[in-house]
Amino acid sequence: MGLFSFNKPSPFKGQKYEELKKKCQQAGELFVDPEFPANDKALFHTEASKIAGIEWKRPKDICDNPQLFVEGTSSNDVTQGQLGNCWFVAACSCLAIDKDIWTKVIPNHNEQEWDPDHPESYAGIFHFRFWVEGEWMDIVIDDLLPVRGNQLVFVHSK
Repeated sequence: MGLFSFNKPSPFKGQKYEELKKKCQQAGELFVDPEFPANDKALFHTEASKIAGIEWKRPKDICDNPQLFVEGTSSNDVTQGQLGNCWFVAACSCLAIDKDIWTKVIPNHNEQEWDPDHPESYAGIFHFRFWVEGEWMDIVIDDLLPVRGNQLVFVHSK
């Protein structure tokens, strides 16, 4: 099986996107990822590399109309944040060039978006697919983002 063949991805740590999203919607709660807690340990390798004043916020608490994508994708959509994440910016740029791979990595992105007309459909959960050790894995995350002074500190939109 090659990199570009696509079988049903395995859920990482048993986290199944559809089930978790439905559960959150039924409970009227936003998803919080227990596998990737929103804390300093998620961002910094050492105590010395920490940046003071980091808060974790949801997109709707950062801007009025949050969107994962605006007018499609291009290789220069995102820029590096304060955390030295040029590797992530480069990976996103490469993915944006190949729409087939992009849609494999970010499946059904429209259904994951915030919809101001249907806020009840948003559950604060996203899923991405990554090629890990010879197989596609479905990775689930919450929408909590690190900010400092209400500005994103990781990768952000230009």
